[in-house]
Amino acid sequence: MPQVAARAGGLGATLRRRWWVLPIVLVLVGAGLVLRGLTAPLAVSASVADGDRAVVRHSAVVMTFNHDMDVASVKQGFHITPSVPYTVVVKNPRTFEFHAQLEPDTGYRVQVSNARKGIGFGSENYSVAFHTEPAPKVTGATFNDAALADGQQAVALHGTLKVTFSQPMDAARTPLLLDGAALDGKTISWDKWGLTASVPLSLSHSRSHIVLVPKTAANRKQDTAVGEWKLSFTTMVQVPSAGSPARIGASGAPLIIQIENSSQPTVRPQTGMQQADMIYEYISEFGIPRLSAIYWHPPSSLIGPVRSCRLITVQLEQMYRGMIYCSGANNYVLGQVWKWPNVVYDYAYMYAYMYRASDRYAPHNVIARPDQITAHTAGANLPALSYDIAAAHPDVPLPGAVPATSVTIKQHSAVWRYDANRGEYLKWQDGLPFTNVGTGQVHAKNLIIEKVTSYIDRNPANTGVHGTYNTEYYELAGEGTADIYSDGGMIHVTWKHPNRDLPVVYYDASGNPVDLNTGLTWVHVIGSDQ
Repeated sequence: MPQVAARAGGLGATLRRRWWVLPIVLVLVGAGLVLRGLTAPLAVSASVADGDRAVVRHSAVVMTFNHDMDVASVKQGFHITPSVPYTVVVKNPRTFEFHAQLEPDTGYRVQVSNARKGIGFGSENYSVAFHTEPAPKVTGATFNDAALADGQQAVALHGTLKVTFSQPMDAARTPLLLDGAALDGKTISWDKWGLTASVPLSLSHSRSHIVLVPKTAANRKQDTAVGEWKLSFTTMVQVPSAGSPARIGASGAPLIIQIENSSQPTVRPQTGMQQADMIYEYISEFGIPRLSAIYWHPPSSLIGPVRSCRLITVQLEQMYRGMIYCSGANNYVLGQVWKWPNVVYDYAYMYAYMYRASDRYAPHNVIARPDQITAHTAGANLPALSYDIAAAHPDVPLPGAVPATSVTIKQHSAVWRYDANRGEYLKWQDGLPFTNVGTGQVHAKNLIIEKVTSYIDRNPANTGVHGTYNTEYYELAGEGTADIYSDGGMIHVTWKHPNRDLPVVYYDASGNPVDLNTGLTWVHVIGSDQ
């Protein structure tokens, strides 16, 4: 035991005598650690993987170093190829965010050269290559599941618009605009993949419309489109109706019937006029007016007296695409009529569609049976109409109308007077009330006095009564002026009919298509030579 104690005492004495050794050791260890830190290898990582093919354009390239860096050297050493504008956000001495204005679907290489430590020795060169994802875009649109193309004509007034995108979209950041106004987001539904937006639309007739997706539209990664997408189209022309929702056949193609309107015995009162949707009145020859009645719904009353076709009948058929019913015509006119669906009554007639009534004098006694002509037209399977038929709706005042309670059409010896209780115009002709069998005096909701170019058609083949060239030609295509009367008011309008295969459209002073009220519309066609 004395020996152990002596050795312990000796060690302690030695340490006390050599106390200065410990500070040196500590200094050497600290110096070693500092030297290790100053000379430790520099490493860097990036938020973008080398070779990534779908980098989000708005994302920052974040570089993280394992040492505090000399900020200036990192910023000065940053390069991106191809060159684009960028900003640098220094989060801390080890973390740098580079925000570049990246283009879609483009390859880039990011390099940092000679980035130095803030303290110590060593620098780093680093590079990473990547490719940005394509920008989201619209790949197509449909309306009622049929492709919708830019500039398309005769688009239906009611249906569902679908817009399809190339990438899943953020619904909250992808608005749809119609004619400059954003559609209510609550009415837009998206499929589960975020690729297709659907929205029900009810459009105004005879107008150009624009659907737009702005360039701010963003996908689910919050990348935006690089430009707006825009599609323009024009909606169907709309024709007025008496309000019945019933249609003739699957296509809804109308009956177009020639009705006599001379003052010959047993012609008046005619029958079936009051049930028509539209009636055109014009001078046939010798100052004698004739009528072309159009029915988009099945009539229930007899119609007549049915008389011969005229050249204007063919133009109306080309506009409205129905079935023509008439009683003969000269060979020239018949040659035109026979190009279209027709039933022409003649002396060899063998069908039940029309008959000769015993209570009227020939040739003013051909009467059409409503059930027969309706069934025949429906069974003809005529093509679908390229225009819309107005449904019944509350009256809409004519924009800017002036009071007009009486209308005189001297060319047709006709006068219309407004009946405020009925809300319609009553007709007189040749100084007498103009009546319809079973319904009394004829009344119309809308009157149109349409001025057109006309002339006596002197084609030698167009021989009229007594071998004279006396049949009028009316040019319904083109553009002209008209007056429209409804609800005791009148406006001046411009009619435009650039396409013979579609109905005419009437535009008010502001250039908007006129909405005609529900009820019979009577069109007086006034020729330039009358």
